[in-house]
Amino acid sequence: MSFEIPEGTKDLLPVEVKLKNEIEAKLHKQLSSWGYRQVITPSYEYLTTLAQGEESRLDYFSFINESGESIALRNDFTTPIARLANVALADEPRPLRLYYLGNLFRLQRKERKREFWQAGAELIGDRSPEADAEVLALAMSSLEELGIPGWGLDIGHRGILRGILNDSNLSIKAKQEVENLFLNKDFAELKAFVKREKTCNDLLLLPDLRGDAKIINQAAKELSSPSAKIALAEIEKILGALAPYKINNINIDLAMVKDLAYYTGMFFEGFAPGLAGVICTGGRYDKLLGNFGKDEPAVGLAIGIDEVVEVLAMKTSKRSEAIPDLCVVYSQENYTKAINIATEKRLKGESVFITSDSNSLPLAKKYLKLN
Repeated sequence: MSFEIPEGTKDLLPVEVKLKNEIEAKLHKQLSSWGYRQVITPSYEYLTTLAQGEESRLDYFSFINESGESIALRNDFTTPIARLANVALADEPRPLRLYYLGNLFRLQRKERKREFWQAGAELIGDRSPEADAEVLALAMSSLEELGIPGWGLDIGHRGILRGILNDSNLSIKAKQEVENLFLNKDFAELKAFVKREKTCNDLLLLPDLRGDAKIINQAAKELSSPSAKIALAEIEKILGALAPYKINNINIDLAMVKDLAYYTGMFFEGFAPGLAGVICTGGRYDKLLGNFGKDEPAVGLAIGIDEVVEVLAMKTSKRSEAIPDLCVVYSQENYTKAINIATEKRLKGESVFITSDSNSLPLAKKYLKLN
C-alpha cells in the first residue's frame, strides 16, 4: 500500500513549521500595527460567491453538498472579504482596513502547490491615490520587516494596455489575443500581430517602457492613446503620495498585466532573488464589491507565505533551529525531579522534554542526565 500525499500538496517538517510560524507572527504584528484588523473567512464557500471574483479563471476544488448546492474551497481571499465587507461589516464606517492569514486551494497549480498559504490586507472604501500608496508602502515595509534580501517591486496599471485597446478598433477577439500575448510576455508574436493588423503601434512601445518614475514622462510623450495617458497620470499621483514613505526598490512596468479580472487600476508584483515567481502582489479593484451589493472602491495586497519561507530558508535553514532546547534524561527514581526541572525551565521560555534513560535520545540542543 502506498502512503504518498496527493499531487500538489506538501508536508511541512519541524524546521519549516518553525520558520512559517515566525513569519506569520511578524505579519500579524506588522499588519495590525498599520491599523488593519484580522478577519477569518470559511475555507469553503458557495461556488457562485467565489466566481464573482474569478471571471477569468475557474480554478476551484468544487463539490456538491448534501443539499445539492455547488461548494468550492476558497482559491482567493479578496472575494470572500468583499462579501464579508458588504454583509457582516456593511454598517461599519469606511474606510475598512482588514487583514487575513490562511490557506488557499487551486486545482490547476499541481506543478507548484495546490494548497498554499497567504497573508494580506484590504483597504475598502477609499479611492484616493493615498490609499494606493498606503497599500504599496505596507507591502514593501512588510517585505523589509520579514528580512527579504534584495527585494524589488514592479508597478503597473490596468488602464495602460486596456486603454490602448479601448482606443483601437480591434475586435473583442483580437483584444483578448493581445492581452494573452502580454500575459505570456510573447513580444515577438506581438510584433507580428501589430504588423498583421496594421494598427496599435502603442503596443510595441510598452515592453521598453520600464524603469524608475522618469518612465512616466517618457511614456506620456511616446504613447498616443488618450485613455493610457489618463492611467499614466494616476500612476504619477500614486508615486507622489508614496514619496513621503521614502521607500525605494520600485520599478514602473507598463507592459505588466494581471490575469485576475477584477483589477481596475494600479497593480503590483514583488520579487526576491532566487525565487522563480512573485513573493507578493496586489492592486486596486473598484468593481468587485458591487457584485455583493454596494459598489465600493478597494485596494489590497497579498504576500505568499510559502514563497517567504522558501526565500528565508535559503539563508536561515539549520536543523538545530527546529529542535528543543533541552532534553532531561531521568531514571525511574528521579522521574518527579525531571518533571519539576522541565516545568521550571518552560516557565523561563525554554522548550524542554523529558525521556527515560532506557530510551534512545531524541534530538535536542542540550542534554541533562539526572543521577
